Amino acid sequence: MYMIKFGTDGWRGIIADDFTMENVKKVSWAIGKHVLERFGPGAVVLVARDGRFLGERFVKVSSQVLSGMGLEPIVLEGPTATPVCAFAVKHLNAKGAIMFTASHNPPEYQGLKFIPFYAGPATPDITSVIESYIPDAPAKIKVAEGDARTFDPTENYIAHVKSLVQISGNGQVVVTDTLHGVGGRYLPRILRECGFEVVSINEELRPDFAGLSPEPKRETLGNLASEARKLKTLGLSTDGDADRFGIVDENGDFYSANYILAILYNYLLESGRKGGVARTVATTHMLDEIARIAGQPSWETPVGFKYLGQLLLRENVLLAGEESGGASIAGHIPEKDGIMICLLVLKAVCDSGHPLRVLLDNIYKKLGARYVSIRMDFKITHEQKEQLVSVMDKWNDDTFCGENVLSLRRDDGLKIVCDKGWVLLRPSGTEDVVRLYIEANGDDMLEKLKKCSLQIFGLD
Repeated sequence: MYMIKFGTDGWRGIIADDFTMENVKKVSWAIGKHVLERFGPGAVVLVARDGRFLGERFVKVSSQVLSGMGLEPIVLEGPTATPVCAFAVKHLNAKGAIMFTASHNPPEYQGLKFIPFYAGPATPDITSVIESYIPDAPAKIKVAEGDARTFDPTENYIAHVKSLVQISGNGQVVVTDTLHGVGGRYLPRILRECGFEVVSINEELRPDFAGLSPEPKRETLGNLASEARKLKTLGLSTDGDADRFGIVDENGDFYSANYILAILYNYLLESGRKGGVARTVATTHMLDEIARIAGQPSWETPVGFKYLGQLLLRENVLLAGEESGGASIAGHIPEKDGIMICLLVLKAVCDSGHPLRVLLDNIYKKLGARYVSIRMDFKITHEQKEQLVSVMDKWNDDTFCGENVLSLRRDDGLKIVCDKGWVLLRPSGTEDVVRLYIEANGDDMLEKLKKCSLQIFGLD
């Protein structure tokens, strides 16, 4: 029997295989039961979708299930970005939202995530309760007839983001690539309304994403890099549901999220803002050093924006981000927003009058070191994965690759922090995959830690 599980950011599956209409009914019923128990009948729950296959049908049946349970669903009009859906939860004071998206996954995938009343990702205590309800779903789930009330949050969201990131283009050219995802509904329009001349790539919404995974990374942004290089300007990108960002500079060079987050946090502090920084265990330590120099706090969490979202709600966090391309700032929603981050990167470049390379070099000068990082993914057998986990559990040395070990962290893989760098090994909880993250002071130290890590953990 297929078990429906919520991963790092919701439930995802292949359409017509795992992700079926019947399973959508079950998960919608389980979410409805959770909302009913917490808020009672009549509670408002938003239902939205991005541009993926069958999104409209899934939204309809999900809203009909909620209505049949005595809740009040409101369907968000048209393909909607995940951060826009989260913003609508806050704007309408809803008790939650069901968002149909598989984010950056390939086009054959569909997904569903629950956004609770606080407008950020659901925490494990919430998703575990929802998961526990799924097996109890009735064999025949009641589906109410008729259409739910609708609402379009687009204008309210755009007004909010423009007030949050106040920027004026004065005719300056900028290039966008929204990878045929829903970001094309927002990012080019906002930029044009702020006075930029926008050259837009892949703005057309396509459920097949032209056959690619809509993930804004170096390998998928070749066209954006070429156009940015040709026009000598910044290139901005978002993923399928526009909660992640990707950035290339005027030379067509791709900047990983680690570098962009450091640039943004430093820019916000130098602009007179105050507040700490929160990052996941796999994200650059440059953020901690920038915070230390500025006398601000820093936080480290397991991987998953759900943990960062809670810190944005509870603590004085100015910027929260993760190396996979998700971030948000104080005054916004506790959910990652690729649209807003793209605008903020552009503002940092415009306000400073410096390209990204200069902004990053200035940070290296401030920190007294050049931070470099890599991530490597390995597909391994189940037996190899079990052996690796055993090695990780037993590893407890005072030195690593000839470097002194300053600290170990084991709540999300094994993280070894040394004097001049750190290594994180994270076996996937759902696949026979292991991810290796390394950050070091300089290329030589990075290569040293990489070679040593592969040997010690049998990945070479």
